[in-house]
Amino acid sequence: MEKIEPRNSSAKFSEPASSFLNVNGLRMHTLDWGGEGSPIVILHATGFLGRIYRPLAEPLRAIGHVYSYDQRGHGDSSAPADGDYSWDATMRDLEGFITSMGWSAVRAVGHSAGATAIGGLACERPDLISRAVLVEPVIFESPTAPELGWRGPFVKRTLKRRRIFDSVEAMYSSFHNKPPYNTWDKQIVRDYCQFGTRPTSDGRRELKCAPEVEARFYETARDFDGLGRILRCTAPLLIMFGAREDSLGAVLSEKVAKQLKKGRVIDVADAGHFMPMEMPGYVANRAREFLASE
Repeated sequence: MEKIEPRNSSAKFSEPASSFLNVNGLRMHTLDWGGEGSPIVILHATGFLGRIYRPLAEPLRAIGHVYSYDQRGHGDSSAPADGDYSWDATMRDLEGFITSMGWSAVRAVGHSAGATAIGGLACERPDLISRAVLVEPVIFESPTAPELGWRGPFVKRTLKRRRIFDSVEAMYSSFHNKPPYNTWDKQIVRDYCQFGTRPTSDGRRELKCAPEVEARFYETARDFDGLGRILRCTAPLLIMFGAREDSLGAVLSEKVAKQLKKGRVIDVADAGHFMPMEMPGYVANRAREFLASE
């Protein structure tokens, strides 16, 4: 198990091309970041959206054609008609996105639940994912494991979350000095405030991912065996855990490192669950190195 000291960086990035794709009955919002070569898919964490991961997307253009999308009920993608916000549905949406694009053997980068979905699909459909980077995947040993202790507090806090703001700037002013956003790259905070909200009829801004949707994903986390799938996966995986207490998977880092079939685990000092937001340059560099290797 490799222990790495991070280096942070930030940069200015270009805008992706936006479009929509019909996947599993959803109107899925997709982003094409450009680049040359085989496709690389970035999948976001619960409560966020593909657009805010641009500090990862831009550097990866050097080794492939980069895409991201908004998960069901997130960003500009539609909500499922049946109200299914299970983690299995998230994995099946990733499967549907890749197959709808006519791809196979793609490379992927995921954060949090997005990482769990990628790891799960790489196990079940090794023809679709050839290599992946999983940043802070949400994993646990059993539905009653202590690693799931975050669920209750997350659900309660999320349902109380403020969803309407006077403006993008007002939201940024409220967020950027408060946990967890105070440790983030400031441009990512700004992008979240701008692209993670939509205008209301009275000129204010509303969260695109409703707190009830986000909370539902936390509630259903226990039903998906991400750990088992990741450990059965035969595709090479780079798994990155933060070493701080706010990491959701670090307690299983040693177990994963010992049992992972292919790839390696990195424990990143001074990083937590929001590692891609806290040190995007570092995560992008490690992802680029791993995805470019054979």
